[in-house]
Amino acid sequence: MKWEQIYSFGYPNSKRVLKISETLRDPQRLDKHYIYYRGKYRPLPVIEVPIALPVYRIENIRTKSLQKEWLSSHTEIPRDIFTSDPSSIVAQETQHQILKKLIDKENLLKTFKNNDKLQQTEPLICSNDGIVVNGNRRLCAWRELYYSDKTKYSHFQTVRIAVLPDNDPQGMYDLEVALQISSDMKAEYVWHTIAADYFEKIEDGVDINEIARRQNKKVEEIRTYIDSYIYASQYLQAIGKPDQWSLVDQQWYAFQQIVIERKKIISPGDKELFQEIVYALLQSPVLGERLYKRIPKVASNLSAIAKKLQEDFNIHVDDSKDDDLSLLTSGDGGSSGDLNTQIASGIRLAGEPVSVAEIVKNVLDTSDELEKEKKKKSFVFDQICKAATCLTNAISGLDDSMSKEGVSKQLDNIDGACVALRDWIKK
Repeated sequence: MKWEQIYSFGYPNSKRVLKISETLRDPQRLDKHYIYYRGKYRPLPVIEVPIALPVYRIENIRTKSLQKEWLSSHTEIPRDIFTSDPSSIVAQETQHQILKKLIDKENLLKTFKNNDKLQQTEPLICSNDGIVVNGNRRLCAWRELYYSDKTKYSHFQTVRIAVLPDNDPQGMYDLEVALQISSDMKAEYVWHTIAADYFEKIEDGVDINEIARRQNKKVEEIRTYIDSYIYASQYLQAIGKPDQWSLVDQQWYAFQQIVIERKKIISPGDKELFQEIVYALLQSPVLGERLYKRIPKVASNLSAIAKKLQEDFNIHVDDSKDDDLSLLTSGDGGSSGDLNTQIASGIRLAGEPVSVAEIVKNVLDTSDELEKEKKKKSFVFDQICKAATCLTNAISGLDDSMSKEGVSKQLDNIDGACVALRDWIKK
């Protein structure tokens, strides 16, 4: 039939339903595929249909964020292409291209292409109107091969599908979760696709406790996904790459740590600086240890990092509201929110994330060495010797041409530190 040739990525709905119902009328010839669906363990009838018949499930969780990325990169496509008519030729062809990127990345197409004798073993699972619930990637790979060489890959001219008793959206969603996400979430799905689904469910008014119950997850785990998704979205916006989700495919653990550490920070200014620093780290090549391990150290060494960033980027700040001696003696617990807001703005304007990452690495490396030294009994003596050497060097370099700005304040800080040290000696 002519319409069978035209609709390479899915027959029209009425044609799908007719073809499936006609094929199901001969129960003697039907195999069975058993699955748990909508509260029951069911034997699904398995039928053989033309490869052009089924349609991809546009609501597929795996492609949630990838669809957004595709729209971001193809501005000529209508924004509602995936929602206005999911079964349309344009929506199905676009979904095919998105799935093709996935199977190329996962070498699935290569697997079938390199072994032209490798055939279908498990049926696709479809609704009773031909929407593929499980097997979208396989169908994409087979279509790519069959349409490229119908003689060589003639074994993909037809495909076997196990037919569900209905086309219930919630039932199909739960089945996808049960078959793919819950069984092996990390291996099968990129983190932000799962997070995008949770985020959309909450936006649509679904109770988070209901999501947790249905998927056998903890509420806090789902919240972490959602918070990570929000921070990742803000990050992509900040670097001028909105919805380019593939850029954060490998950053799941990093965003988890960002969520955890940011919650511990109280001051808005400190939060802002922390955010700018992690944005820079996310954009930079890995320097030393993995990023997700470095993020907690950034939070605990924020004051030292802020000071070094201010110096190296020559950021002018109005520090009249901050007491220098308090900052020197109180560590990262000091109140430096206003100052850190200005530093955050300074490094944002500089637009040099790699330089920021290098500075952060140097500060953290120094901090790690300092922690090792603290374990020595001679730690205090060693540090004072270093300070004495630095002061001696400063005196030997005295010259009227040298800038005196800020020197008096720092000497006050040193005097205060000396008083604290002498009190410690007396004790």
